[in-house]
Formats: sequence, C-alpha cells, structure tokens
Amino acid sequence: MPSRYREVRARNESAWLLPNDGRRADHRLRRDMRRFADDDELDLVIVGCGAGGSVLLQRLARAGWRVAALDAGPFWDPDADWVSDEAGSHHLYWTDPRVIAGSDPVPLGSNNSGRGVGGSMVHYAGYTPRFHPSDFMTATLDGVGADWPIGYSELRPYYEAIEQELPVAGERWPWGDPHGYPHRPHPVGGNGEVFLRGARKLGITARVGPVAIPNGRFGNRPHCIYRGFCLQGCKVNAKASPLITHVPDALEHGAEVRPDAMVIRIAVDERTGLATGVHYVRDGREKFQQARMVAVAGYSIETPRLLLNSASRRFPGGLCNEFDQVGRYLMVQGAPQTAGRFDAEVRMYKAPPPEVSTEDFYETDPARGASRGFSVQTVSPLPITWAEHVSAQGHWGRALREYMSDYVHWSCLGALCEFLPLAENRVTLAEEKDAYGLPVARFSYSQCDNDRALAKAAQGVMEDILHAAGADEVITIQRYAHLVGGARMAADERHGVVDRNCRSFAVPNLYITDGSVLPTQGSANPALTIMAVAARAADQLASGSAASA
Repeated sequence: MPSRYREVRARNESAWLLPNDGRRADHRLRRDMRRFADDDELDLVIVGCGAGGSVLLQRLARAGWRVAALDAGPFWDPDADWVSDEAGSHHLYWTDPRVIAGSDPVPLGSNNSGRGVGGSMVHYAGYTPRFHPSDFMTATLDGVGADWPIGYSELRPYYEAIEQELPVAGERWPWGDPHGYPHRPHPVGGNGEVFLRGARKLGITARVGPVAIPNGRFGNRPHCIYRGFCLQGCKVNAKASPLITHVPDALEHGAEVRPDAMVIRIAVDERTGLATGVHYVRDGREKFQQARMVAVAGYSIETPRLLLNSASRRFPGGLCNEFDQVGRYLMVQGAPQTAGRFDAEVRMYKAPPPEVSTEDFYETDPARGASRGFSVQTVSPLPITWAEHVSAQGHWGRALREYMSDYVHWSCLGALCEFLPLAENRVTLAEEKDAYGLPVARFSYSQCDNDRALAKAAQGVMEDILHAAGADEVITIQRYAHLVGGARMAADERHGVVDRNCRSFAVPNLYITDGSVLPTQGSANPALTIMAVAARAADQLASGSAASA
C-alpha cells in the first residue's frame, strides 16, 4: 500500500471499512454500532450528520469521546434508497415547510439543503475547491463583508487532510494559495472540452477538477463510471459524501449515529447557563439526550431555527441571541447558468457535472465596478432540470419539445458569484408550524447592487466562452446555490454567534460546526471549507484548547 494511503488510513479508515462484495453500505457497522441510552451523559451530542457534523463525530470518536450524532433524516442505504433518476431523488432534499420572503426570495430544496445522514453532500455535485486567502479578510482588502477571526493559514492543514480523506482529484490549482491534489484529474467529457476550447481562445486559464471523486479505486470504493448522476446520490459510491467518507470510521471507533431523530430544542440550565442536552422526537415520542456538551450542525436554515426555538427565561429572544445575531448575514451564491448550442453532439451528462473550472475572475477587479468576484464551472443539467432552463426562456409546447429533443447538442456553464453578507438577509421564525408544532423558518433575502453587477458580469463571461467555443445560440437562467451564514464566527458577541473555535459566546459548552458559521462565502463551493472548519474545531475540543480559549 502506498505510504500516502497508509497515512490516510491511519486517521480515517472509512474507505477500507466499506464492503468489497458489491454492496455499498456496511450493515454490520450499523447493526453493531454502539448505542447510548438517553440518560447516559454523553461527552458530546451533535445535531446533524452532514459535512460538519460527521467530521466532528469522526474526529472526536477517534479521540475517545462518548459522542452521538442525531439526524432528522434516515440512515441512507445507497443500494435501496438511491436511484439514477431525477424525479426519484427528491426524498434526498429537505422539503419540510419553510417561508421565503424578501425582494429576491431564494427557493429552498435540491441545491441548498439535504435530509438524512450525509446531509446535502449526498446530492452535491462533488466539487471541492478551497476558499482563497482573500476570503478571510474581505473587509480589510475590499471594504465589504467581514474579516474572519481566523486566517487561511490556520485552515490550510485541514484543507490538505480532508482533500486526502475524500479524496480529491484535479490538476494543480494556480489560484488563491496554489496547490496540488492527491489524485490526478479525471478524463474530460464533452462539456469540459467545450469550456477548455472557449477559454483557450479567450486567454482564460481553466483547470480540470477539483472533484471529490478518486481517479481509480480508493480503499473499497470503486472508480467513477461517468454517468452524470452525482446530484442524485452516487449509486456506485465513487463520489465522496460523509455517509461513506467519515461516518463508517466514526462508527468503528465507538460513535453512534441516531437517524430519524428530530431535535426540537436545546436544553440549558437556567442557573448555570450551560447546555445539558437536547430534546428530540423519535418514533412519535419526545425524548431527552443528556450530554456534557452540545454541537449544532444543522446548516444555515435549521441551525438558526433551532437556536430561536430554544428560547427560555434565560434566553427569551432565542438561544445565543442576546445581540440579535442569530439568523443574520445568511448568504447564497448567485449561480446563473448559461447554455450554448453546438452543431456537434456534446452529451454534457457523460461526466461529473462540474469537471472544468476557472477562478480567473475570483478576486476584486475595479474594471467590473463591483467588489469581489465569481468562478465559472461546467454544469450538466439532466433532462428535467434542462426543461426548467428552457421553460424559463418562455418556451412551451412544441418549442419546448424541440429544445428537449436537441438536448445532446447543448453545453452548460455555471457561475458562483460571491453575494455579500447583509444583516437584513436572515432567518426568523414564521407563524406557520411544522409537524412537531414548532414555528418553521422564515428566510428573507434581497440582493444588493453589487450582487446584481457580479451576476451580470458572470453571465457575460459565460456567453463569451460559449461563443468562442462555437455556440450558435446561448440562453441563461438566473438561480442561486449554496447556503452559508446565519450563526457567524466573529471576534466578539456583538458581531457574531460563535468565536474562532466555533464555541458560542453565550453558552460556553455549545458549539456550532456547520456552514452557518462562515462569515463570507467566496466564489467556491463550500463543502470542503465546512469540513475543514469542523476538523479544526474538533482538534481544539480534543486538545481542550477550545474550552479554555
């Protein structure tokens, strides 16, 4: 076994714990996992088992902690629960009621939330770029957004570790902090060839990767078969998700994953102000899990909602909300997608949806008249999503059918624009109640002029690339992607909810380790950064330095 694999296996054996008999889930691990009683005082109970929760669970289980993760959704079985079908994959999304508002409301579902063990990474596209060093100091450099209380250099070793554990494949990355990846890049499909051809003619630098899909076998995980169903849950287990990259190792080291357990309230001792555990509903009954510490990893809508629904006499405005920071500065990325038609067949679905990218436009360019920037990636909508693109142009009936029959001739690119954190973009509680009798989240979102300028500039670049590659027609759909913020990390409690170690300012033994803590979002897909932040928080907790900070 190569030494680099031995090093990864020494800290995360998940890829080798998967069965090697054609099945895609180790039912032995699930059947025999440690199970704690509600009245066992855990060292830590984690709410949510997605990108942040699973990494925290796995790291602390390896450190010998008594730790369990409670997830509102099921423990997915890729063989039984996932299908290579768009319509048949909606159960992977968080579809509970939510209220959206604001001048530019954000649809919630397939591209920004998930349900079940693995979270939204079960159906993410697999793209795992790093944030740039500039993302951690946008206020200082560009006069917008916020500076993080940690710098890029503090996350670099965690980026490197997670890239090896997923693992990530791609060409050497020239942007931000230039770096390589543990696996060589994958072959490029038709959509990537279009992007590379157009970028080359325009003098735009483009690279293949980074995707969290090993190029070849990795442990007992098989090679990617390039069938394009990454967003529907990878049936072959080639694409990384916490369900297969960190959860098996956590179970092997004594952690519990408790699925179908909806946490409804965090309990806090009125006298000491410390968290004592969580109230949750399972099998139709309300229960209480005791714990010495609590970590929330429910992502940017459900984490603020849980904190607000955990109001008490001591915290009447919601847990950790004395300074009205919970739910604020929630961000999405502007994600316009531009498609171009070619006489030759492209067959854009025959590869991972994102496979080629450029970050030439990532940093602030005064010539754009806007702060910060955007990245551009290949995206490859499958037929149902492609129909949404076409119908958004006003095509119906015969015209829609003609566009659909022409599907194999289209190439599609997508941008990720860094929309700015604004205090008024926030989650509050709505009057509507869910099945548990709790107020649902109300997410109000409005763009600013800087946001609109970036989306317009990104559309122009994508149109230029496709025309340069030979497209004879282009169409664009405006959309959003990726939620972050809502419980942001800050230097003090007047500007955020948690400190640099993800510990809440208000409750010393309550931590938040998901995308809600990110103060800015960059123009990169956030999964890798969320995992790196959680891994750093786990190190701080395991060493005891977080509690003493």
